[in-house]
Amino acid sequence: MNVGEIMKRDLITIDSNAKISEAISKMRDNDIQQLPVMSEGKYVGMLTYKNILRRGSVRTNSRVYNFSIIAPKIAENADIMDAVKLLMESGLNSIPVFQKDKLVGIVTRMDIIRNISEIDKNAERTKNYEIMTADVITVDVNDEIEDSSQKIRTLDEYEIPVTNKGKLVGILRLKEIINNIVMDKQKISYGEFTSGKSKIEIVASSLMDNPVSTTEDATIPQTASLMVKNHLHIIPVTGDDSRLTGIVGITDILNSIETGTEEGFYIEISGLDGQDRDLYDITYFMADKFITNISRIIGNNGKLLFNIRKYKTEGKGKYSIRTKLVTPKMHMEDDGSGYNYGKCLSQILNNYESRIKDK
Repeated sequence: MNVGEIMKRDLITIDSNAKISEAISKMRDNDIQQLPVMSEGKYVGMLTYKNILRRGSVRTNSRVYNFSIIAPKIAENADIMDAVKLLMESGLNSIPVFQKDKLVGIVTRMDIIRNISEIDKNAERTKNYEIMTADVITVDVNDEIEDSSQKIRTLDEYEIPVTNKGKLVGILRLKEIINNIVMDKQKISYGEFTSGKSKIEIVASSLMDNPVSTTEDATIPQTASLMVKNHLHIIPVTGDDSRLTGIVGITDILNSIETGTEEGFYIEISGLDGQDRDLYDITYFMADKFITNISRIIGNNGKLLFNIRKYKTEGKGKYSIRTKLVTPKMHMEDDGSGYNYGKCLSQILNNYESRIKDK
């Protein structure tokens, strides 16, 4: 299968000089998460909801070109596995597709999972409990929107489960936060929301959608079908009592696909920003040392995923680290928290090493 067989050809684009409010309206009205940015008829970059959320304080009359990013390109006749690799390595939700020098479409993560049974022959045999994340971060029905937006931003996701006394009651979407808060204001102020300078009297229950969930024994194609039907990037996993037991995201499904990648571990870090260069450096250094130690036991192929949250408690900065180790032979999770980032991360990686040696 090649990229041209599943990509979107009917493109909705935005001019680089358009206002950011116009771009948000286009994404909202067409229920899409990204827009190719054009200048004088030529492609110059991509705009996504996440890029808007990551900014500190932005006016609605700001121009689109200030927010566009350079995304990796792929050819229309490229193998679909090349697209999977690019989507994973870039961390983007979509990549532009070209025929020679002309933009002819985009391929998204949703396009991949819509065709997951054809792309991954093992998908029908893989169940949610094998790939899901068990330690789920949620928002409460009464959480204020600035807190909810910060959690979505930290998780680097488009949606988050909403709970009431531990039970799933809804799904909160990033686009609803942007549409209902940002678009009602002359100024987009996510920096103010998250710093506490601006108090917004809106809670998660007022913006959430109805709950959508699956079970631990459902297969990847069944879960992917739910994602496509409900336009979701995550699906909560629940028991009979509606209590969360895990969550499956598009990233989890993409991670399960065997792409035939050359030897080496893929490392993904989410939740940090550009000011956290020291934490990136620590993470890569310690991950490289860990991989060197375990590769003799489990081989040289796999993925090591980190999600990091920073918050303050008792006036001090504290870190919460969630991780997942995915190899052809095993799937493992571990997490930890503490005031010393390096010590916390070291403990998690030591736990993995002990568990691997005990198998």
